[in-house]
Amino acid sequence: MKVGIVSNSKICLPLLSYLSSIKAGVMLYFGSSLPGDVSVNEMAGFCRKNNIPFYAEVDKKELYSWQQINEPDVIFISGYAHKIAVKELSGVPKGMFNIHFGRLPHYRGPSPVFWQLKNGEAQLGLAIHQLTDKLDSGAVVWEQNIKNEEYHTYSYINQAFSQLQVQGVSQILTTLYNRQTITYKIQAETEARYYKKPQLADVMINWDTMDAKGILNLIKACTAWNNGASALINGYELKILDAEAASTEADNIPGTITIANNKFTVACINKQALNINYFNINNTCIPARHAGFYGLKTGQKFINKI
Repeated sequence: MKVGIVSNSKICLPLLSYLSSIKAGVMLYFGSSLPGDVSVNEMAGFCRKNNIPFYAEVDKKELYSWQQINEPDVIFISGYAHKIAVKELSGVPKGMFNIHFGRLPHYRGPSPVFWQLKNGEAQLGLAIHQLTDKLDSGAVVWEQNIKNEEYHTYSYINQAFSQLQVQGVSQILTTLYNRQTITYKIQAETEARYYKKPQLADVMINWDTMDAKGILNLIKACTAWNNGASALINGYELKILDAEAASTEADNIPGTITIANNKFTVACINKQALNINYFNINNTCIPARHAGFYGLKTGQKFINKI
């Protein structure tokens, strides 16, 4: 069986390694969309080392000719930014499946890990579904949830899901090899929700409306791709990379800073407060104990207007 992988991201690497190790006849179509998290040369070198046929996209229309020339029996999409015209991929006998790093149908869209973390979901989901012309709407053939832990961040979950997807693909391929019937679970459209790619307003902390837990969720969702959750003070952007709930109540206006005893504390709503452990200014990661050296002072207040 020939297995085609379509991707423009390094999240496909564990899957490629697995398929290569079991001699699955894997081939990679590497997309050209930018910005990417891995270069064409890096992916080409990986494939060459593992004897995986590699094709680098120049134009997204090349996907259809690649499929027709190579005739994969089954195709898995793992991190590909372009919308695919399913009807143009004719002759894929075992099916075409998209690997989606979010629970379906509740988290459709391009950035499901971000939104699951920001919304503070107790369980974070990954789903493999049938590829259709409507984004993320195809019948689910495999799904898995993991508990949302305090230490989970956007980067961590993407790495964890890149490993977890291997289990799903392995199960699907085993079913196909054994000529068994794949179970298709139709998504409930009444429960479907689409989340767009995060914009600036989505990664900004609003101290007047967000409680401490909500801010901590946003920090997790923004680390490390955005270098933390964004906050505005003194005319510049500060990004919070790590924080924890303070043990004492805060009587100050939400967003007010207190610098004392090597601690950088910010008041939140409901008399809550956060101790900031690490923050980022101008792409520089700074421990909270050095906050005073960067002009931060007790009594200063973060603003909410972009």
